[in-house]
Amino acid sequence: MKKPYLVIIPALFAFYSCHHNEIKLIDGPKFAVNKGKKDNADLNNTGAGTGNDNGTADAGGAAALNGFNLNSNEAMSKKDIPQTIVEELPRSYKQRKFMNDVSSISYDLFMIPGNIVTFNPTDTTYQMRTLRAITKNNKPPVVTSINDGVLYSAKVNSTTSFNGSYLIGGLNVNRDEIMELNIQDVAISTVPDSLIDVDAIKSAIADIPADEKKNLYYIKSATLTLIENRKYTESKFDASINSFFVTSGGKTYSSNEKLKRDRTVSIYIVPLDHIISAH
Repeated sequence: MKKPYLVIIPALFAFYSCHHNEIKLIDGPKFAVNKGKKDNADLNNTGAGTGNDNGTADAGGAAALNGFNLNSNEAMSKKDIPQTIVEELPRSYKQRKFMNDVSSISYDLFMIPGNIVTFNPTDTTYQMRTLRAITKNNKPPVVTSINDGVLYSAKVNSTTSFNGSYLIGGLNVNRDEIMELNIQDVAISTVPDSLIDVDAIKSAIADIPADEKKNLYYIKSATLTLIENRKYTESKFDASINSFFVTSGGKTYSSNEKLKRDRTVSIYIVPLDHIISAH
């Protein structure tokens, strides 16, 4: 049986317009990226495990990092926290630009690549400036499903450096809990270099002042990532109870929850100046 998100991907383009119109910049919806609790991991610390980076669009070296970040000012002892050996998230994943509140964007997620956005340095937001992708012959972005996109799979506790951050959709683990966390890329939408309509881009921004052009970007790709999670609390094992059980640090934890699934979208953007100068 095909996964639901793989079935709907081709359908997203069923009504894509093939009529060529002159491109004009508009004041479209705004969106933010990388908001929320910052990841406070020490990227220079190589004292712990290595994260895998299979199936990602922007592959890079995986970081061997320290998975714990204990705050000495907190009124708790280390033994009060469920002990797990946590690997850090892949560095390339942490460097992505995650769109905040994608529900406010009316664009089909897989039709976002190919559009022009303006970066506002005052409030660090981005604004959509086009109604559709700027591509040669109005061809839609190329959508590819990712079959082996598992980026991360572990059980984490409250001391994890990315606990509560945008990197995991704001999910938060309390100090007496363990959370099962699976992060997987499932699809990527990309505009290949051969499809970028540079002439149309030049025409669209011809009347834009030079000091504003430096804040214009082209969305090259968008990646859809699923974040699955389930929280466990300490309990005694009981085979008669229909629950999920895990062990950590010699203790048993149980959960009655089903795996919850959230989605997040990250984008890869390129300055328009770079695109134009390369052609």
